[in-house]
Amino acid sequence: MTQLTFYTYPKSRGISVLWMLKECGAKFDTVLLSYGDAATPADYLTLQSADYLAVNPMGKVPALKADNTVITETAAIVTFLAEQFPDKNLIPAADSLARGEYYRWLCFAIHLEYAAFDRLHQVPTDGDRRKGIGYGDFDTAFGVLRDHLARHDFIVGNQFSALDIYYTMLLTQFMRVMPVEGIACDVLDAYINRHTARPAFGETMAWVGAEMAKMTGK
Repeated sequence: MTQLTFYTYPKSRGISVLWMLKECGAKFDTVLLSYGDAATPADYLTLQSADYLAVNPMGKVPALKADNTVITETAAIVTFLAEQFPDKNLIPAADSLARGEYYRWLCFAIHLEYAAFDRLHQVPTDGDRRKGIGYGDFDTAFGVLRDHLARHDFIVGNQFSALDIYYTMLLTQFMRVMPVEGIACDVLDAYINRHTARPAFGETMAWVGAEMAKMTGK
């Protein structure tokens, strides 16, 4: 049995990994981290502590340790977990053509994140930059996603997968937590609402709320 250790700050990208762990029914230990402010409980590691930098030298969360192997980057972690729990059917079969489609949308999400951050910080994407940057331009990249989700309930195939966790949280970040002009639409709202109605998401957010209350004393 692989020993899983989950490293996270409660209100962070780690929400995606925690949601995935719950969808998998995984058994795991949790190591809580913080930014080192005065209100942080004494048993929390800080992101820049030597102990955590030995796990992830980037000083970022989330991270997952499987026995002595460390996996960082949210997309990689949820995909790894989907492969470790094949009975949960959270990734297309390895020998199916749909696995290729999974990888396509997994990598496409990286383009969307760059596009959203560039729009947020008003970085122009015209001329030579449009040719050179992987996502081309903001409107085209998000237009591709909107068109896909207007015709499909799920990112890949006809059932919920690890990618739906990743995309739901990515879109939530850029539509509701830190709104980026030009992303919001009914299609993407419906997509978020469909998947955040899952019981495992509710359990995840209840945990986040409880841990943030401990951290802030509120």
